This record gives sequence, structure tokens and C-alpha cells, in this order.
Amino acid sequence: MAVDASGNVYVAGHGNDRIQKFDSNGKFITAWGSHGINNGGQFSVVADVTVDSTGHVYVSDYGDNTVKVFGLDAKIG
Repeated sequence: MAVDASGNVYVAGHGNDRIQKFDSNGKFITAWGSHGINNGGQFSVVADVTVDSTGHVYVSDYGDNTVKVFGLDAKIG
């Protein structure tokens, strides 16, 4: 799990290969990702998630040995 500067919570879904975002009250905002191996929003085995001070989301994917970086709009970048 990770928390951004606005209090939003990001949850790495190890079993479902996606990232979920909730507001500071626990209300679901969005989710992205699916199972697979590519340079986009697919994950093989999500291991961890973190957010930097600018709001970029970093996801470590154990299954394909990568760290994928997403922008504020959840697009890879």
C-alpha cells in the first residue's frame, strides 16, 4: 500500500494484478491493470506500489522483473 500527498491510498493487488486507488475516506476511485506481460498496464505478479511527491505511481512487478511508472492519469509514463 502507498499513500499520496492528498491522502489517497493505493493498493497493490497481488492476487488480481491491478492497482486500486481509494480516497482518504476509503471510497473507491479507480483501478487499473490486468494479468499479462507488456509495457502497458499489465502485470504478472504485482509486488509493491509507491507514490512519489509529484503523484507518479511506481509498481514493482515481480513476475516480469520490472518497475512500471504511471502518471497522475494512471497512464504509463
